[in-house]
Amino acid sequence: MPLIAGIAFSGLTANSPIFTTVLSTSDASFVQSSSSTLGDDLSSTAKSLFTSEPAFIKLALPSYLDRETRKPILQAFKQANLVFPSFSETIQLAHISLTTKDHAPRNEIIFHLSPTLAIGRLVSTSVEEGIRESTTLKEITFDSPSPDTDAIIAEFIDLAQATLDGTKVERIIVIDASVATTEVTSSSWNGHQTYRESPVELVKIGFGSVALQAAKSALASYQSALDYPGSHNVALARIGIVNADGFVHDFIPKHAVFPQPRCSATFTTSKDDQTEARVSVVIGESRRGEENLCVGQVVLRGLPKKAKGGLVIRVMVEVDEEGDISVTAEEAESGVSEKTVVRKLLGEHHVDELEEVLEKFKVDEVRAEAEVGNGNALPE
Repeated sequence: MPLIAGIAFSGLTANSPIFTTVLSTSDASFVQSSSSTLGDDLSSTAKSLFTSEPAFIKLALPSYLDRETRKPILQAFKQANLVFPSFSETIQLAHISLTTKDHAPRNEIIFHLSPTLAIGRLVSTSVEEGIRESTTLKEITFDSPSPDTDAIIAEFIDLAQATLDGTKVERIIVIDASVATTEVTSSSWNGHQTYRESPVELVKIGFGSVALQAAKSALASYQSALDYPGSHNVALARIGIVNADGFVHDFIPKHAVFPQPRCSATFTTSKDDQTEARVSVVIGESRRGEENLCVGQVVLRGLPKKAKGGLVIRVMVEVDEEGDISVTAEEAESGVSEKTVVRKLLGEHHVDELEEVLEKFKVDEVRAEAEVGNGNALPE
């Protein structure tokens, strides 16, 4: 019974509440919810959230996070040996959880509140020919918010009204880690001078509900991948290993459809008396190994000492239909071998990191071909 998880972070500082919901791919009635707090080490916290490893995880994160600030979170899940998560905004998931039940067009403000930050987003929703479209008109992050929730909302709602130029906010949605104790009440906002004649609707959502929506979204993605495997299981970039000269030996080409049958290549040692050989698995487009995303390694230890090039090492790479990559390295004479499996190497889980690598390093074939190196040897 593969499990699917949604995790909502109220904040990213120590002791911030975390809410987790786990669903089953085979039992629609299975819903397991829990809450905890973020420890000093995110990797240890992530590992402690589950008794059984989920097959798919979606995180609900603050909207102000960019690619660089999301990277440590992804790394923490790698270190915890969990499946790499996908990301969604907390505000977006909260909005979806409401609009799946209510499709009416309106202007609304959504607040993500936590002890260390507050985010306000003004959203305008329209419905044309049965198609609902939501547009963000304004967003502000309060880094050190006032403890007075009403004051935060008052500050943003005045900015929102100026942006709307005459039309009114019809609904305020508050996402709060402690909804039961929030000071925001319908009466306080219906007393605001803007709403005395047309009261605003107030909806309060807890992070537990956001975690549930994240899990539902993750379950839909997982089932879509099963129903349409070709749409997810395609190599987004070339997969290879790094030679001793620092260049990449190609194994799986870009856009290859999984599964891919086993392919192999033979290498030698690059130094005299080399007792270790390292196979680094990378994904990217550059011929230089360092300009790609390294996703795994195999290290052969205890090799017999011989002159440079005296050992023959066979490296075999195979990709299954799930995108898991098996890499095996074996030294022919001694029989020393090692294997590693890089799970969920491709697909949407790695897009964030891979896009960063592809943007940062551009392929320079002229420069690469001008370099001379040890193209058939493995580094120590």
